[in-house]
Amino acid sequence: MKYLFTICLTTFALLSFQTLNAQKTFGTRNGQIIFQSPTDQDVKAINNEVNSRLSDNGSLSFSLLIKSFRFKMAEMQDHFNTEYLHSNQFPRGDFKGTITNIKTVNFNQDGIYPVEVTGDLTLHGVTKKVSSKGSITIKNGKPLAKASFPIIVKDFGIKAEDVTEKVTITVNCQYQ
Repeated sequence: MKYLFTICLTTFALLSFQTLNAQKTFGTRNGQIIFQSPTDQDVKAINNEVNSRLSDNGSLSFSLLIKSFRFKMAEMQDHFNTEYLHSNQFPRGDFKGTITNIKTVNFNQDGIYPVEVTGDLTLHGVTKKVSSKGSITIKNGKPLAKASFPIIVKDFGIKAEDVTEKVTITVNCQYQ
């Protein structure tokens, strides 16, 4: 009986320790990413079907279908998919990275926390390192991540000189 009690106590202690050290992971299927030309306000595409995961250990990922970007004008959306991003050949965009200063974010306390993110952005079949400053807002235990950063489209093999050579990518994700 004493042996059984020791096993139960040890098992309980181990499970409690694992629970205390377990990471929290948040997710969303309806995050938002915006592509916008800084020089032409008409060149703007919004995707509200972004899958994203954020862990309190700093790992961060985004995944989206390129065809889910929406423009005000259907013709621009068609050109975006067929002539520039070739969404039939390269259907997804992905980011996998890390919040490098995650220890400054208190997921248990409401507030706005500045963050720095670095990782690999894959777009149009090309993967490049990107870095950005952003913020994580904690409200009622749920994080909201925001960031904005520029990319040069030719760095990703996108030929769009007649439209814009640079776009700003803006990220807004409310996690559950």
